[in-house]
Amino acid sequence: MGNPPNAPWPGGPAPGPGPGAQPPYGPPPPGGWQPGPPPPPPPRKGGGLALVLIGGGLVLLLVLVGVVVLVAQGGDDKGGGGGGGGGGDVRLQVGQIAGGAEATPLADGSLVMARPGVASPVVDIYEDFACPHCGAFDRMHDPMLKELAVAGRAKIVFHPMVIFGESNQPAHDNSLRAASALRCVGDGARWLSYQDALYARQPASLETRGYATSELVAYARPLGLTGDGFTACVENQRYAESVKTVSQGYISSGVQGTPSVRVNGRTLSTSDTESADALRRAIEAAS
Repeated sequence: MGNPPNAPWPGGPAPGPGPGAQPPYGPPPPGGWQPGPPPPPPPRKGGGLALVLIGGGLVLLLVLVGVVVLVAQGGDDKGGGGGGGGGGDVRLQVGQIAGGAEATPLADGSLVMARPGVASPVVDIYEDFACPHCGAFDRMHDPMLKELAVAGRAKIVFHPMVIFGESNQPAHDNSLRAASALRCVGDGARWLSYQDALYARQPASLETRGYATSELVAYARPLGLTGDGFTACVENQRYAESVKTVSQGYISSGVQGTPSVRVNGRTLSTSDTESADALRRAIEAAS
């Protein structure tokens, strides 16, 4: 049993019900945050996937083949750092979040959540949006990780990636579209809100096609991401090739499955991630 997703930042208001509750960061969505579907069922074996126990759940491995108030800095609400209508990289902007913490998107598609000046311990989280256990990990650990970041007790780094091989369809393409779309969100606080939206709407199973580009555009509208630049970036999957390259780099560095957590470079064991309290202890022990 883990904490619900989108739990409030310390001192923030209580979230709305269900997995689609309004995020604790970003501007208030017009009409409120729309509820998402119920949590996905456990994955089924097959499709060239190996399975391993990590973080208290089965995690998919690649089989190689062939709170509350945000002040966004820069950008406009309609574009949200989504880039121009044609080519060009998305303009990255630091998002200010409750309690003095910042959400800083990086050029490789990762995002740092920390108070200014906090350099250790570094908690690296490798995630795949098509992986059901990444969604379960997010529901269990996300509120605690936010608390540590706001308190200045850890530097949290999210690393979206694609862990599935191209033969593992439709999971590979689902993951690639989602991670590529997230790269189109230049503002750090909206990045966090959009990540919540992706987890709230995970495909029902590994065999279910999801995250259509039209859906990915729609998920962003309540966050104020409505500009033509953002829409074109998502629909054209501008960052798909970069996501593939970055993902392969993570795999080459030793990431074998998702979710995977490293603290100051050390990969945590199953026992370290089996609960929010266990993960907190592992992080605090590295301080």
